[in-house]
Amino acid sequence: MATSETGRATGPLLRLPAAPAALRERRVGVATALRYFGPGAIIASLTIGSGESILASREGAVFGYAVLWAVVVGCLAKGGLVYASNRYITLTGEHPMRRFARVMPGPRGWFPIVLAVICFASFPGWASGVATALGDYLDALGFGDATLWALGVLLLAAGLSFIGGYAVLEKVQVAIAGLMVLLVLIAVFVSNPDWLGALRGLLPVIPDYAPFVAERYPDVAETSVWVELAVFMGGLGGGMYDYIGYTGMLREKKWGLLGHRDADRIEADLAAQDDRAPIPLSTEPEDVANARAWSRAPLFDMLAAFVALAVIATAFMMNGATILGAQQQVPEENDVLTYQSQFFGVVAPVFEYFYIVAIVMVLFGTVYALWEAYSWTAYESLAAVSATVRARGQRGIRPFVYGWTGAIAVVAILSDLSFTDLVTPASILGGVFACGIYGAGLLYIDRVNLPAPYRMGRTLRVLVALGSLFLTACGLVAILELVGVIA
Repeated sequence: MATSETGRATGPLLRLPAAPAALRERRVGVATALRYFGPGAIIASLTIGSGESILASREGAVFGYAVLWAVVVGCLAKGGLVYASNRYITLTGEHPMRRFARVMPGPRGWFPIVLAVICFASFPGWASGVATALGDYLDALGFGDATLWALGVLLLAAGLSFIGGYAVLEKVQVAIAGLMVLLVLIAVFVSNPDWLGALRGLLPVIPDYAPFVAERYPDVAETSVWVELAVFMGGLGGGMYDYIGYTGMLREKKWGLLGHRDADRIEADLAAQDDRAPIPLSTEPEDVANARAWSRAPLFDMLAAFVALAVIATAFMMNGATILGAQQQVPEENDVLTYQSQFFGVVAPVFEYFYIVAIVMVLFGTVYALWEAYSWTAYESLAAVSATVRARGQRGIRPFVYGWTGAIAVVAILSDLSFTDLVTPASILGGVFACGIYGAGLLYIDRVNLPAPYRMGRTLRVLVALGSLFLTACGLVAILELVGVIA
């Protein structure tokens, strides 16, 4: 297909199937763009219950409006790398992890193995953390023992996911989550926030904890500000443990080269070519234009997901600053979900009862969805270095992923750790640091293996580069502070 001497294609050139007419139009309406909101919706639903309702509210309570910039920076950094990853698989039909295994300098396969280890280490932390948060909340409402509820939620969600159930409940959850978000947005305006303070919060600064935190929540005040922010940004919009699977889910959408009738053979042929040769995509003007049209599909999906996440996180953070900060209440320990009912109460007292139903449904949906997302992440990570895994397929390795995640998550729940204790290592390592190094890998294979007309544009390249640098540095500093290497 290519020669290592010239780096030019010698075999048949690859041409993407014709893009839908809607993607080829110069101007695309919102309705058309939303037609391509697919896998991104899964990622958004995974984080509403934890990254937004818990962590964003907490940051608003302890820092006020001063960290609204973290929502913008986090969404830009993660959104850029997600689009770059999904754009790559759409244009080439090959998951970036497969290319990482062969091209990254060093021992063959080391890079995807490192990412896989981080992801597998992170799976149980988020599964047990979200289940524990829901168990604690149901216990606080007087419905029974927190540990039993957490175990029940974890195992029921895993069982339904494994057999493919929950279809009706899933539709109900989407409706409830939508109303929940609408009420939180209304609460922002009803609660009369300090709009100038919110605008100042868009300027990046390292904040101090609110004065009441040290007095009323000394354990929170002892946490490094940088670690606190890193945990939030790790939970914002998901992490590498979600995104590797997110990119893999595009196989089912069949966008771009993934929809080619010989997609599997093409991916196998790419694996057999010279590692550093450019992927033999046709550079004829009409084929490049067709590829650019296809690249809009993952762009629309990413934009819909991350704009929604940014708006939701901002709303929860502002309500945390305006409502919880005024009440000197911080979501922590066994009360990570208790205080947010006030967001709904400012709209109308009756909606506090709706919050109970909404947060239970949303968090149960989060635990349910993460099993399938983690299975895709595990498959794409391991398939990059194992022919056996590729032969078994995503569904073939699900028992292993479910068993690994479930067994360790059960032990974690029984250890009686809090939500924050459980998700902090996973959020920093997999939600921030791993995202940064993944982005760096994307920049490398884009430069080495894509023909010039198919490479990232300057804006995307700069966004991914700056985002990767920020996430890597943020994660590294937080890890060093967490283990006590730096104070």
